[in-house]
Amino acid sequence: MAKAMARAYGDVRKGRTTLALVALAGAAWLLQAVAFALAGSPRAPPKVLTARGAEEESVGYLPSKMTELRVGQALQGIVTQVRERIALVDIGVEKVGLLPISKLLDGRAPDRVSEVLQEGDPITVYVAEVINPQEPRSRDSKLVLAGHKNKIVNLMQFGNRSNIEDVKAVAEAQKEKVYYKGLVTAVKDIGVVVAFRIPDVPGITSGLVYKTEVQGAPDIMSEVQVRILEVLIESRRRQVKLSMRDEDPLAGRAARFGDFRDMVEKTVKGKVTGFQDYGAFVEVVSDSGTTQRALLPNGEIKADRVPQDPAEVLEELGMDQEPQDTAGQGCSWSDSQLPANRSRPAAH
Repeated sequence: MAKAMARAYGDVRKGRTTLALVALAGAAWLLQAVAFALAGSPRAPPKVLTARGAEEESVGYLPSKMTELRVGQALQGIVTQVRERIALVDIGVEKVGLLPISKLLDGRAPDRVSEVLQEGDPITVYVAEVINPQEPRSRDSKLVLAGHKNKIVNLMQFGNRSNIEDVKAVAEAQKEKVYYKGLVTAVKDIGVVVAFRIPDVPGITSGLVYKTEVQGAPDIMSEVQVRILEVLIESRRRQVKLSMRDEDPLAGRAARFGDFRDMVEKTVKGKVTGFQDYGAFVEVVSDSGTTQRALLPNGEIKADRVPQDPAEVLEELGMDQEPQDTAGQGCSWSDSQLPANRSRPAAH
C-alpha cells in the first residue's frame, strides 16, 4: 500500500494528476476499511450505575467531562496511585478522582489504603463531590470519590453539627407532631440515617430512623419527611431517634413485626409449618426479606381449601414432612377442618 501511494505521489510530480488522485483516493478508502475491521463493529451503549438502588441505566456515552458528572453516580474506575491516606482513581474524565481513606469503606477505615487497594485494581466508585467542573485544569477544581454508597454524603459539606441539647429542648417543647424535610445519608441494617435542619437551631442535625419506623424503601440521597421521637443525651452514645410514620412507634414484642406493618390486607405466599386446634402456623416473608412465623386462624381458612383426607393437608399446603410438635402437646387438626363423616386423626 505504501508503494502504491509513493507511486501515486510520483505521478503527481510528473503531471499525471487525474490518475494520481484516483490512486490516492483508493488507498485512503483501503486504509479506512482496514481500520474499521481492526476496531470491530460499534459497541453497544455502555451502562452506568446510579446511586439510587444501584440500578443499571443505559446511556449513550460514559462521562468524559467533569461537567457531565452528578453526585451519587457510580462508575467503574482504575486505581492509578496508592498513598497512605488516599488513592487516585481514573474514571475517564479530565481530572483524576481522590478517594480518601475515610470514604473507602462503610464502617471503620483501615490504617492504610494499601490494605484494601493496589495500583491497577478496578473499583466501583461513587461521585461524592465535584468542585469547579468548568475549569478542570485549575487548582480550584476537585473531584472527590467514595468507595461505598454510605460515604457519598459528607455532613461537613452542610456546615457545623447542631447542638444536641438544643435539639432536645425543641423536641420537648413540641405539643404536636412536627415533620422536617431531610436527606438520607446512609442505609444500615437497623435503619436509615437522615440529616435535616431545625428552624432556630443552628447547624445540621443527624438522626436514625429504625427500620420499624421507616416508610417505603428510601435509598441514599432520597428526600424524606421525618419527625423527632426522642433525643438521648444521657446515654453513652448520644442519639436522635426519628420516625417517618404518623402512628405511634411499635414497642416490645410488637417491634419484631415492624417489617410487616405495611403488609396489612396484602396477599402473600406462605409455607405451612404446623397445626393446632385453633389454626395453622405459616411462615411468611416480608418485602424486606424478614421471615416470621404467623398464625392462620381456623376462621380464616377458606372452606374450599379443606381436603377430604388430613394427609392431603400436607401436600396441598406445601408441607413435605409430618407436622411438627409446635406446643409440646402434639399436633392435631380442628374438627371444623374435617368432613363430618371423618373421624379426628390421632395426634402425633
